[in-house]
Amino acid sequence: MSRRLWGLLPPMLILDTKISPEDLDCLEEACEASGVVITYDPKEAKIFVGRITQPKRAAFELRAKGVWTEAVDTLAIQEPQTKKRRQVRQKTKASQSTASSTSSEANSDDEAPGAQNPDTTTTHRGTFPDLAGHVIVVKLAWLESCLEHGSVQPVPAYQVYYARIVEKPDHAKTPSPRTIRYVRANSESMSSQVSPQYTRASVASTSQSQAASIFARAQADASSVPQKGHPMAYQPRRRFDDSSAHPLTHKSPTLMRTSTSEYEELSDLPLPEPPSWVKNHTIYACCRSTLADSPNQAFIDQLYKIKQARTLTLDQIGERAYGTSIASVAAYPYRLRSAKEVLSLPGCENKIAKLFSEWRESAEEDKDRYLQTVLDLEKSPDLKILRLFFKIWGVGAETARRLYFDRGFKDLDDVIEYGWKDLSRVQQIGLKYYDEFEEKISRDEVKNIAAVIHRHARKCRGIPDSVAGTSEDIVSIIVGGYRRGKPQSGDVDVILTHRDHTVTDSLVPDVIGSLENEGWITHTLILHTSHSGRGQATLPYRSDHAGHGFDSLDKGLVVWQDPIFQHPETRQMTSINAELAKAERRDQTVKNTNAHRRVDIIISPWKTIGCAVLGWSGATTFERDVRRWCKNERGWKFDSSGVRDRASGRVVDLEGSISADAEDTWEARERRLMEGLGIGWRPPTERCTG
Repeated sequence: MSRRLWGLLPPMLILDTKISPEDLDCLEEACEASGVVITYDPKEAKIFVGRITQPKRAAFELRAKGVWTEAVDTLAIQEPQTKKRRQVRQKTKASQSTASSTSSEANSDDEAPGAQNPDTTTTHRGTFPDLAGHVIVVKLAWLESCLEHGSVQPVPAYQVYYARIVEKPDHAKTPSPRTIRYVRANSESMSSQVSPQYTRASVASTSQSQAASIFARAQADASSVPQKGHPMAYQPRRRFDDSSAHPLTHKSPTLMRTSTSEYEELSDLPLPEPPSWVKNHTIYACCRSTLADSPNQAFIDQLYKIKQARTLTLDQIGERAYGTSIASVAAYPYRLRSAKEVLSLPGCENKIAKLFSEWRESAEEDKDRYLQTVLDLEKSPDLKILRLFFKIWGVGAETARRLYFDRGFKDLDDVIEYGWKDLSRVQQIGLKYYDEFEEKISRDEVKNIAAVIHRHARKCRGIPDSVAGTSEDIVSIIVGGYRRGKPQSGDVDVILTHRDHTVTDSLVPDVIGSLENEGWITHTLILHTSHSGRGQATLPYRSDHAGHGFDSLDKGLVVWQDPIFQHPETRQMTSINAELAKAERRDQTVKNTNAHRRVDIIISPWKTIGCAVLGWSGATTFERDVRRWCKNERGWKFDSSGVRDRASGRVVDLEGSISADAEDTWEARERRLMEGLGIGWRPPTERCTG
């Protein structure tokens, strides 16, 4: 979906009524990934989305949010004037011509609603009624349909309530949504909750009088919801073999079966004392230690294969759910022995417990155990081809599906022969070096690459070797899987920093240019300089730019190849630059036999180096939960360029002032940051959540 299109929509707020916190969090993350602009201020919201079907309930929810309204009878949607369209198009072109090619780094959920264009209330008149001084409440199915189709869908079929904003009446009180308490429906509880003044006859007559109106409302609701097969009906892809399952349809819960042998084993070996995070039901992976070597790695490997299938079938909710479960199992320090033990882990519900029971009963040894679901996924010819395309660097799940389902490609040769021109330059490079990018990089090679980058950074800023190791030197930090202790890495991530912010300003293009001239870099895949473009300041909370992804620092993602190699004829070590000069004279090409590597060069100022190192050192779920923790528990926005308060937009300085003292190290600043965030310090080797 076009992020620009979402940015032109009026501000949107998701009502949490009848939505569990877990579902709300997943929905907000799906919106964030698609570029949907979400606001948390009811006073600035124009569109309210929720599981609401009645106008009276919608008005009540708005009053509970402090928004008083008056229903409007006329709901006709006006078509926009041509002049307005032309103005929006001209403004869009003007903004695109002045925007930096690398300024799209902000997370999409933090865009300023309507900041891109003052005419946002008129931009979508073909979709929404006039929202100047008005608000509209639509069903949650509308937002789900938009996310599914990748475009803004027509509103009338999902519209619940359209009203004019009015002043709060005198002496009126803002209502509080009623909390529903569910109890078991048995005869004793039913009789105890019926007031004595109501007889059976009065209750029966009341029920009969209400039945007709309830049935009429149910028919009205059913007629307003798009039916299955309708072009606007939401068709989520929750399963690989059943893409038509509705997200609100739940199977009846089943009992967890346990065997006698399981109880006998538990009686002989009682469960160990659970860690504190299990007792406290800590749901954030960043608030617990997770080592690389888990005693339950064999079971985790099976769950990871299911998670990858969810990724390839565009099931974002399922992908995140399995990621949460995997992180929880990986953090558990003991060998799991029962489904009951699995159920005690945060994020592991009945489904994961049943999978564990099936896996455990499948064989005697871990190396022989399996899940039938995983065997079916591995045999699927569709997923086999999707996995092949998904490994191309620069190709995501959606592109992989287009290559297979839309274009009909079955292997890499098909893509090269028939689809090469349709790939982006980055994807072409990823396909060209497919096998080499799949090779792992040893720790020694990672250190050698980092040393070369450090040397060229010093060279670009004229820093002499005499100040090496002092506060005047550039500091290079190897992050990513290397810092977490992996014996081999898929790529190399190196952060460069200096106590003087003028040294790091616009450093990345200079370093990449120097490395290219010496033959170390063969291709530059992505180059971002937006951080220097805003004076190396922390990313604004309400950014005018669409989100790039994980952070907004200056960075260069490049293809690396050691230019020193062994000549195939002379068997002597030589440089590719010298050999290319000779080959040019002889009109022939000398091939460098060294493997191509993926390398990321990141630049951070010293004042926020702790944020940069934290943002680049954890595994995927760890980094995701750092942001979730800051958002949900602190009301902050975490980014590798710093921390901001979501309410005021001010920078939250948790690292302290810059000092030339030996104690002011990047490790110390990262520790202060993690303690200030409230997640507690833990070494990078304990951030292996997967």
